[in-house]
Amino acid sequence: MSSLLRSTKLVRYFTGAARTLILNSAKTADASLLINPRALNASNNVLMRDYATKKNENLDPLLQKLDLEVRKFGRIAKKDIDEVFDELRTNHDITSSQSLLVIRCCGDLVPEELPEQRTLLVQKIWNVLTERGIPMDVSHYNALLRVYIENEHPFSPAQFLEEMEKKGLQPNRVTYQRLVWRYCQEGDVDGATKVLEKMRELNMPVSEPVLNALIMGHAFHGDTDGAKAVLDTMSGAGLKPSNRTYALLACGYAKQGDIANVENIITATKEQDIPLTDRDLLDIVEQLTLGGNGDKVEQIFPHFHKSMGYNQEVCNLIFKLLNKGHEDIAKKLMKTMPKTANYEDTMFKGAFYVKHLIKVKKSADEIIQSCKDLQNENLIPNACYIATEAALVQGCTELALKLFKELKTNGMEIRQHYYWPLLIQKGKEKDEEGLMQIVRDMTQEGLTPTGETLRDYIIPYMIDADTPQNIITKLQLANVPTFHSARNVMIELLQAGEIQKAANIAFNYRPRGQYAAIKVPLLNAFNRTKDINSFINILHVTSSGPSTPQEDVANDDIQNDNNSNANEVGRILKSGVKVIARDNMVEALLTKALSKGLRISTAAAEGIQQYLGNNMTTNISELLAQLTSPDLEVAPLGNSRRPQGERSAAQLEKLLEQAQGKDSYNLNRLRKQVLQAYINENNVDKVNSFVEELKSQSDFEFTVATLAQLFEFYCNNDLIDKAMETKAQIAAKDPEFTLNKYKTVVMAYALVRASRFDEAVQFLKDNKTSSEFENSNFLLNSKSWQMLNCLAEMKDETKVKEMTATLIENNFIEPSNVVLGPCIKVYLLKDDIDGALKEFEHCCQQYRSTPWKGELMKSLILNEDATKLQWLADLSTQIHGEVNILHDLVLAFVECGRLRQARRILETPGLQTRHKRLTDACERYVEEGKSEYLEGLLEATKELSHIDRSKIFYHLLLSYCKADETDKALGLWTVLQEESEVPSDQFLIQLGKHLKSKNREVPFIIPEVEVSKPEKPKQIAVQPKKVERTKEPTKPLKRDVSAAIEKLVQNGKASEAMDYALQSIEGGVFPKANVLKYMLKSLAEQGNIEKIQALGVHLDDVSRRNVSYDDKLTLALFVRGKGAQHIDELLSAVDTVQNNEELLTVLRKFPRSTALAKAIQDKELANKCEKVAELASAKGYSLPANLLWMEYMLADKNEEADSLWKKCLQNSNVIVFRRLLQESHLRKDAQKIEKLIEILQSNKSISSVSIGNAYSRLINLFLVENKVNEAKEALDRAFESGIKSEDINKSSLKKLKESVEASGNKFEYTV
Repeated sequence: MSSLLRSTKLVRYFTGAARTLILNSAKTADASLLINPRALNASNNVLMRDYATKKNENLDPLLQKLDLEVRKFGRIAKKDIDEVFDELRTNHDITSSQSLLVIRCCGDLVPEELPEQRTLLVQKIWNVLTERGIPMDVSHYNALLRVYIENEHPFSPAQFLEEMEKKGLQPNRVTYQRLVWRYCQEGDVDGATKVLEKMRELNMPVSEPVLNALIMGHAFHGDTDGAKAVLDTMSGAGLKPSNRTYALLACGYAKQGDIANVENIITATKEQDIPLTDRDLLDIVEQLTLGGNGDKVEQIFPHFHKSMGYNQEVCNLIFKLLNKGHEDIAKKLMKTMPKTANYEDTMFKGAFYVKHLIKVKKSADEIIQSCKDLQNENLIPNACYIATEAALVQGCTELALKLFKELKTNGMEIRQHYYWPLLIQKGKEKDEEGLMQIVRDMTQEGLTPTGETLRDYIIPYMIDADTPQNIITKLQLANVPTFHSARNVMIELLQAGEIQKAANIAFNYRPRGQYAAIKVPLLNAFNRTKDINSFINILHVTSSGPSTPQEDVANDDIQNDNNSNANEVGRILKSGVKVIARDNMVEALLTKALSKGLRISTAAAEGIQQYLGNNMTTNISELLAQLTSPDLEVAPLGNSRRPQGERSAAQLEKLLEQAQGKDSYNLNRLRKQVLQAYINENNVDKVNSFVEELKSQSDFEFTVATLAQLFEFYCNNDLIDKAMETKAQIAAKDPEFTLNKYKTVVMAYALVRASRFDEAVQFLKDNKTSSEFENSNFLLNSKSWQMLNCLAEMKDETKVKEMTATLIENNFIEPSNVVLGPCIKVYLLKDDIDGALKEFEHCCQQYRSTPWKGELMKSLILNEDATKLQWLADLSTQIHGEVNILHDLVLAFVECGRLRQARRILETPGLQTRHKRLTDACERYVEEGKSEYLEGLLEATKELSHIDRSKIFYHLLLSYCKADETDKALGLWTVLQEESEVPSDQFLIQLGKHLKSKNREVPFIIPEVEVSKPEKPKQIAVQPKKVERTKEPTKPLKRDVSAAIEKLVQNGKASEAMDYALQSIEGGVFPKANVLKYMLKSLAEQGNIEKIQALGVHLDDVSRRNVSYDDKLTLALFVRGKGAQHIDELLSAVDTVQNNEELLTVLRKFPRSTALAKAIQDKELANKCEKVAELASAKGYSLPANLLWMEYMLADKNEEADSLWKKCLQNSNVIVFRRLLQESHLRKDAQKIEKLIEILQSNKSISSVSIGNAYSRLINLFLVENKVNEAKEALDRAFESGIKSEDINKSSLKKLKESVEASGNKFEYTV
């Protein structure tokens, strides 16, 4: 390469340009980007300032992330660039600066990727930018040149310049400098000379990079003498070589293995006070390695400065070395990396190294051996664990399975979700045998696939290609328990709407229990099919317990299990009633449930009764009463090996006939069974004749229990005289016996039906009982309602009121809206509105109940009696609150067609819309087929921005679809466009599905159902999303919903995130608490009260605490300027609470952190907050005072803080001060921490650990500011005050010890 010295003919030009170079050094900064990545970092920061001002919501966060990664780590991950590239392909609004930054990030800033891959990526990006017509200038071409050079990509400089000329762009100095570098990189002397001549023709100043390029060209191609000649030329021209110049020369020597000259250069630079940087030294290490002189690299290690950023530079070089197969040198380099505290403590220390080993496609055995070596040398203690995660992420099945065995050998537990990515991979490849082999591997390892694993990662890949029975058999052969696989196959079928197939699976395999897993898919399938038989059959199988011998089970266990089953079955059945209420199928559903002996809880029965409201019938009431009976037993499941169900009366009659003349005990037992069968079949004639027959039998005696059954039977069949006769027989046998409440009411009802009202009332009074306990509370309430309803339909208000009073006063029932309903109904049946209102007032005042409130409202609206309507609303408000009653009025006006009045209420300033109330009403209207009500509600809410009308549109669409009104459904889509409303995906999917089912053209694109998945897994394995279906949109998983919400919030779309969260919650998927908390924080900072309150209606007390609901709502109120009103309400509430439970509920609304910091800026508000704190403290709750004291301290309101401390906190056992420490540390305010310590020490109840925590923060703060002496003095003071070493954070002590010893002093304490 000595011929390259011909370029020294330009020495005179260099000499003439020397002064120009110096004068123009500021202008050549861009040229240094190629040589010095730190300059690139600074340049990126400039770019960030440019593009951050652009209005591009999607690219900005991604580009900001790139910039942050570059500044923090000196490198970026390829996946980050891929994300930007994906956005580039879909986003047309891309600025020139943004495109420039993206191009620049495809070179050495992605060291983990091979140069060829980086070049391919930048070319793809360049093509997209060109196709989109993004304005690009010479800087873009220069950036592309830099990337080509860094990636050592062969290209034609001539063609490159030609392309620039076609675009009308003139190359500038930087272009020519980089072309010189390129020619020198290739050793092309002629090319470099031509470029230099061109620069001279254009009178361009020659900068240091040109000379560095010449030195590199000579040195890297074996001509170190020529390189030294260029260096001498520089000196002769008055140009002082930089450390980079010497580094390039040293790299040339290193490539030849001349370590002596490398050492000489390092020494010379130190003497000239231009020492080589860590980056320069690492470049020398790289060239030694690439030149085959890896045995000499350790001679360079002592020269490392290990200054800030060293670890990042080493990581970048390790990536390059691993890419080229030099693992031994990479490992040696890794050992030189300083062990910082946060780096050392993490479980994933060294993860970058292990993950890259897998990325470079080494064999599984080589990788495992490398990981073992890394662990044995304690370089990467968890190398195998990290490798396992990386193998799963990158889809290396063979490696992952081998690593599982290695992990198990090391004593680590292998968990279910480790296998999920492997199952997904086999499923997508349609490799069923591979899928089953993984399942067998799991079971052999003692891991039976969970329900989630089966439903999400195994069965979906098999269900479309095989029968459910075959799938269960295959899973059984893979050692999955049959009942377990059957249950999850059944759930999969239910999710696909195949309820009849699911019922067959249930009957054949009997998967019992697991209500939580079955409930939602079962109800969804029922909603689609309305198949009552299959629905009840599945519920029957699920609720049927194992046939355990009665004597083997404790009675308490049986009772508890029965109660649990009744609760679960009741909840599901109640939801099922809601599904088919509008189809008038409730009675059929309950009848079928009763035939299977499905007992439900009283609470569920009351819920069904409440839901049905005015649609409640006597038959339904009777069915509910029977379903809640404790005597109801689950019917045996069908079985071909033995007779099914209870014997019929006819069967028992034959048995009785056969038993005549035999054992009298068995004979009498059969007689009782026959009598019971006649009663169950309600066969009056046979009961009467058989009773007479039994009376004639001398060896048969009627027990009190049997007589009581007969008494109830006679009452139900209006045989009052026989009932009275039977009661007399009971009294004769047992004078102490008393009828229970239910049988008493049954008799009274019989008397009412016989028009013997006075006797009924008297019978109730004569037979009242003092017992508070009543097993069949719902049975009693149901029968009482039936009796009162019967009286109401007779239109005799006096009797209704008298009977109601009798029942309540004699403790038969408790007043409720249902029981009191007939008192209002009787007046409305007579069109006596005034009488109904008077009775309503009595119910409100006497019982705090509002029976038939909605019907009364509608009657008054239709009569246009505004005065009485207002009176009714005021009366109801005292019980239910103003907001609830206003919503009742809105719905009443809508149902009466008075839309203007409904709208006026909704426009009330300050009215907090209860979205759940409106949604519930919409659902009810859909179930009842009341599309006209939905149309009215839609009209009444038009242009009201605070109401989410999308749900009203959706429910109206559902109503039209169910009624097969296709034209109206399609017209609704047009209405949306006319009103500039954006149809939701849910709306379009439903409408599109309906139009297809009717063979109608779909005039829009049906959105695809997307299930987002998290960007980063929280466990070892990626959490893959469930198999996408083409049949029906499936319910997303909790983690996917949470990830989607989080992404929306990160993109600044917190309001949309809340809408999605609410939709998910209503669909049965509750997002993660931490994600909801993150979303609420963003909404609170925006002051979006309405969105936060919309979530509140879905949260119970525990959930509210988990997501800090009250804190976020309070902050939102302050941001919106409603802080003063909030504090006034809080003060009033604290002053009037009656007990500690109420006080705790109220105090959750006390402002914190940001909200409280705003409050104390207003003196009047601060005083009110202080008053709340003092009232709470007087009642034993010091937290509000504690929070307020912290904010006073942070705001330097020391007088107020001291005063509050003395009043409320001086003797408190617990003091919260974490926020105070954090803020003081961030502000580097050591004085405030010292003040805090002084205050804490004045409270003798505070533990030494708490004070030690404060001292630890103080020591850390001093160490961060490099104030070692002050930190040591703080520790001395701590120990002098009585604090022990175990009270101080060990990490703080360790850092202080290292810092003291590093300064040459002795640390006398033991860590």
